[in-house]
Amino acid sequence: MSSNTEPQKFTSLTIVRAGLFISMSLVLKVMFEVYIPLAGIPALRINFANIPLMLSGIVLGPFAGFLTGAAADIINFIAKPGGPFFPGFTLVSGLCGFIPGIIFKYLKRDINYNLLNTIFISFLSVGFVLVFIQNGLLTFDKGILYDGKPLNPLYAAGFFALVAIYLIIPIKISSGSKDLSMNKIVFAISVTQLITSIILNTYFLYVLYGIGIMITLPARILTNFFMIPLYSIIIGAILNSLKGRLNKI
Repeated sequence: MSSNTEPQKFTSLTIVRAGLFISMSLVLKVMFEVYIPLAGIPALRINFANIPLMLSGIVLGPFAGFLTGAAADIINFIAKPGGPFFPGFTLVSGLCGFIPGIIFKYLKRDINYNLLNTIFISFLSVGFVLVFIQNGLLTFDKGILYDGKPLNPLYAAGFFALVAIYLIIPIKISSGSKDLSMNKIVFAISVTQLITSIILNTYFLYVLYGIGIMITLPARILTNFFMIPLYSIIIGAILNSLKGRLNKI
């Protein structure tokens, strides 16, 4: 993408655009955020506020994206605190802009992103199953048992169907553009969510509240099975609709 192939300068226009992304993130967070409590703590958060932050990194560059994400978290805490201020979450918010920016700026366009996405979803799927095995919830003593009861085959079929959809979506809806390839978008979002949501947020919740990692990890992995494709479709649609304008940035 041409907006991300040259050195970024923090011009007044960049600051204005960063401000727009921050505003969009705050509005989405206030209007569409849902907390799912685990062990009495709001450990799982579902919202679309990260979409503008990821877009800021892709459009403005990784460092501007990081500052946009960090500023959005600080401003949101001031406007609508959802608990104690924790710098780790500010770091996570900054990385939501930084990581997609790095991937779009520095990774080559001819990389086989389909293969990388296949490896990622396989890793995520195996990790999801292993977490349940580690917790003793999923066993194979007398067939496939979940919490000591036979697992409904529909759940297993649904899980594999979800994995298949996850792999097929980026290929089917890819526009064919090298710069705005859906495969690359899915890879960027997947890496971002793995580092920020699945790894760092899970660890920071443990540090902040003492909630066990194995308690929140399965829910976070499962949530990202849905959120990563959804984030990717929305971001891909926005980028492709703005492709002509972005080429002029």
